[in-house]
Amino acid sequence: MKNITPNHSKVKQAVLPLFISDYLNICDPVLVFDRFMEGIDLEKYLKNVPEHVTGRIRYNPTSMLKTILFGF
Repeated sequence: MKNITPNHSKVKQAVLPLFISDYLNICDPVLVFDRFMEGIDLEKYLKNVPEHVTGRIRYNPTSMLKTILFGF
């Protein structure tokens, strides 16, 4: 009996774009929100973030704040 192994992978299966902004429209809400948030001084809201001491690398507080605000 023949041993047939199906191949379910594709050539472009794990290829991600270098810059995701190249595939988004200029009016996309994500890009508009990001540009708006860049105009705001977020550092004054991130004064009480504890320093990273040990363990795995911590998240970027500015990126996390943008993500949470975009979700709301």
